[in-house]
Amino acid sequence: MEWEILRNLEPGDRRRVLAGASRRRYRNGEHLFHQSDPGDSVHLIERGHVAIQVVNPQGTTLILTVLGPGGFFGEQALLDPESRRTASAVAVGAVETAELRRTRFHELQRQHPQVTIVLVEMLAAQVRRLSEQLLDAHTLSAEQRVLKQLRVLADSFAEGESAVIPLTQEDLASLAGTTRPTANRALQGLVDAGRIVLRRGRIEVPARSALGEPERRR
Repeated sequence: MEWEILRNLEPGDRRRVLAGASRRRYRNGEHLFHQSDPGDSVHLIERGHVAIQVVNPQGTTLILTVLGPGGFFGEQALLDPESRRTASAVAVGAVETAELRRTRFHELQRQHPQVTIVLVEMLAAQVRRLSEQLLDAHTLSAEQRVLKQLRVLADSFAEGESAVIPLTQEDLASLAGTTRPTANRALQGLVDAGRIVLRRGRIEVPARSALGEPERRR
């Protein structure tokens, strides 16, 4: 597995970071950690997908993003020894991660200062991700955001040209920042055209190329 956040490290430092991480395995639906838990480590995803979720003041669980192999989460724990998890992380299918604890990371920083680049890359990636979400919210309609998230998920869960996305329409709506009825309206044209099949708890995409090109921002 190649992680984009490690690309600027020298090979020796890259090996040290990965050697300092512990391999973890999780079952489908298992929490890697819960919102408000003490934060003491960052996870690098080796296999599977992880949903990052929050519970809003009304008690509703919202999915902020779904990360796949090569992704990472929990980076705030490397900055603040008093940090608390701002969201929950839940396995979507079987998941394997490399977990790097804050104490080990700081030890590597002291011994090999170049390792600090990893933290810089993590924070930069997070800024890019949040900036794109904000831009989408201001420039794409709710239906366009739903279809964009569908394409992103189809690519992430791809098995050749097809994909089976183990998420519900409500999950997709949450990712797009809209409601389930809006998500259903956005998907219905694809259903009628035979481009997707809606099943209980999943969305099947027979041919990813049939989903078309990403929506252009207004």
